[in-house]
Amino acid sequence: MNSASVASDLGSITPNPMDLPIRRFASEDAALLTNLLHRAYAELADSGLNFTASYQDESETLSRIGNGPCWLIEDNHHIVASITFAFPAPAHVRRVCQTAHQEGIAWLNQMAVDPAYRGRGLARRLRDTGFEWAKEQGATQVGLDTALCATHLVELYHGWGFQDVEVIHWPAHNYDSTVMTKMLL
Repeated sequence: MNSASVASDLGSITPNPMDLPIRRFASEDAALLTNLLHRAYAELADSGLNFTASYQDESETLSRIGNGPCWLIEDNHHIVASITFAFPAPAHVRRVCQTAHQEGIAWLNQMAVDPAYRGRGLARRLRDTGFEWAKEQGATQVGLDTALCATHLVELYHGWGFQDVEVIHWPAHNYDSTVMTKMLL
């Protein structure tokens, strides 16, 4: 299901994103979340980048969520935004990334916002939820990684106060990633 069909299924998008509740992922959400990830990462895939979220199946979605909590935002029974956090950083990240070994670092994974819902503050709301959770777990900073050439994402994270600290290359991916961190206050 693409963004246009989700938007048309919705009839109308809720005008105030603050009216959309945030809730935790439940196992029965796996198919809908996987679909959202495919929609949200489609433009990156169309540009030739093979982000895992653009093609992963439901079992991979469940595997990634197994590393920590995932929060969702729904509109009219459609998942329109999500974020996953882990503390400590997941083992697959620690295998590739030295920064992920730092004490007190939580990891932000697979943030996704349906293209029809971008620019409404949903990612920021989910980020804040994840930051609060990370602080409650004892994390002192948050790390993430994204494709260096996905400049709109790099700029978003810089705008949120993240700083570039390392460059990595994921096996089987066709791009280098910047690793970014932000201290939690």
